[in-house]
Amino acid sequence: MEGAPRTPTMAEIAAEVGVSKMTVSLAFRGSERVSESTREKVLQAADRLGYRPNPMVQTLMANLRATRKVELHSVIAWITAFDTEDGWADTEVFQEYFKGAVRRAMHLGYRVEPFWARAKGMTGKRLSEILRARGINGVIIPPVPSSLKKLDMNWSQFASATIGYSFQQPALHRVAANLSEAMFIAIAKCEKAGYERIGFVIPEETDSRVNHGWMSAFLSWQRFIPKKNLVPMMYVERPIKIEDRLGPWLKKHRPDVVIAVNNELLEWLPDLFSIRVPEDVGLVFLAKRYSEKECKAVTGVNQRDAAVGASAVDMVVAQMQRNEIGLPEHPNVILSSGVWEDGNTTRGTSTPAQSVSGGS
Repeated sequence: MEGAPRTPTMAEIAAEVGVSKMTVSLAFRGSERVSESTREKVLQAADRLGYRPNPMVQTLMANLRATRKVELHSVIAWITAFDTEDGWADTEVFQEYFKGAVRRAMHLGYRVEPFWARAKGMTGKRLSEILRARGINGVIIPPVPSSLKKLDMNWSQFASATIGYSFQQPALHRVAANLSEAMFIAIAKCEKAGYERIGFVIPEETDSRVNHGWMSAFLSWQRFIPKKNLVPMMYVERPIKIEDRLGPWLKKHRPDVVIAVNNELLEWLPDLFSIRVPEDVGLVFLAKRYSEKECKAVTGVNQRDAAVGASAVDMVVAQMQRNEIGLPEHPNVILSSGVWEDGNTTRGTSTPAQSVSGGS
């Protein structure tokens, strides 16, 4: 196309740095056969000359990675921002995101490596320099603590995606569980089982982190039900504890089933309030977890968190293959459907697990 800038060749970059074309190629791929100082010189020269890799070649390389065992993996950065380096790993859902991302990346010939954005002396600029020196141009931002409002990296150098809704600035491509869909299916399942007074319990902090996805679906459904079946949502604002409000709410509104995100209700109802589950009140969980044995048999939605992490890798790899580096002009959102699983915390449940998108 007339007037379009010419992309320099690897040979020109090699001449600029004073190395071979093979060294330039290895530097771009993050090879350990190239020293950190040489890799940084190559990347700096590539930036100065305006080099961008051919997306068709990257696609071919991705296909090769998918069909053969690769000893050398390109790296996708998994950037965490909690108070401690391993703070993110204390939450099971975050562990599942990471496991799914690692498995998907390996299948595509990549490797996911954690980086801590709040290490001593670390800044967004410094982290960007470290990643570029390593030849890393793909990053994933998993959920971040509520206190983090922005991460000042040099985003123009990276293909990126974030998981969930807690990271807001800057606006990146996003992958998240389809929470509103999960709520509508949970309600439909409850109605089919004969429940009429359906209640919903959610803490303020959780609601904020999921961008009001569950709450908005629940309130929109309530708009069209008979008033006699209307159970006011129990929205727990900080610093009030759920268990302190749960007893009075149950006594006043008498739901026959409760949809919740806190698995602790499975213990609180019988232990604190002498309420039998599911004989007195049914329980449906919107985010089932599996580390505790008693939670495996509960009724609710398995959000398939590992699949969410895998989708984040797909999104970043696709950008790199298309040479889409930098902040997106129009950020996209991928919503991942969960799986409905019947269990012993509701009555009349005996059908096998099925996709959330499979209807009622």
